[in-house]
Formats: sequence, structure tokens, C-alpha cells
Amino acid sequence: MLYSYEERFGFLVSDIARLAGIQFDRRGRQRLVLSRAQCRVALYLSTLGPMSQAKLAETLDVTPMTVARMLDRMQEAGWVQRVPAPNDRRAFLVQVTDKVEDALGPALAVGDEITELAMQGLSGPERQTLLKLLGKVHRNLASSQNED
Repeated sequence: MLYSYEERFGFLVSDIARLAGIQFDRRGRQRLVLSRAQCRVALYLSTLGPMSQAKLAETLDVTPMTVARMLDRMQEAGWVQRVPAPNDRRAFLVQVTDKVEDALGPALAVGDEITELAMQGLSGPERQTLLKLLGKVHRNLASSQNED
């Protein structure tokens, strides 16, 4: 039996993210100095502030080893730095450097282009409603993490 995916929330959200990622890679390839994965790291750290590698791996939903390798490359290039954690002398926090701010502007511009592409044909109020509803869904899922 064939199943329809077009009205399945999880599939749509996941596939929209996949398609947006493809567009980001295509548009950013020649214009950005950071990869899509590095942009995600930079944006999370820039927005949420310094955090441990373990917390960053959890936030990105990747393995700690994947984050460690990516951070090694980003640190070598001067995008991030590891600093001692204030409350644990054995631990380090990862934070962005000032260099990242110059790279995030163009990356966010590419993201804005993809948003425009994705929302073609939606009126201003429809866009606002969509973002408001997705925000509610995000808050629901984020708050349920604390219950586990």
C-alpha cells in the first residue's frame, strides 16, 4: 500500500529542511566562506552564546566527534575559540570570534533568499501566520524535551 506523505507533518518539515539545505548549498557555494554546517555552528554560538562541545553537539543533533572535528577546523581558521569554562577547570566552552560576524551577514542573506523562494505566493498575513504557528510547534517540542 502506498502512503501519502503530503499531509504528514514530520515528513514535510524534514523534507522542507532538506530542500532548503540544497538551495543554501547551491547559492552559498560561491558566495560564502563557511560551509552550511559551519554556518549553523556559528549562528547557534552567536545567538546562544558560548557552550560546551557536548551541548553544541546536542543542539546540532550530531555526534560529539563530528563537532570536535568541525571545531578543530573552525578554530584553525580563526572562526571559533575554546576558552576555559568558568566553573570547571577541566572543561572548555566554545565561542565565536569577531571574524564570524563578517561571515554571518552573507550567510543570513542567503537564508533570506531561500525564505523568499519558499514563501512565494504567500501573502504577508499568511507568512506571519505560518511563522507564528511554526513558533508554537517549536515551543511545544522544545518544552517537551524537559519532561524526558
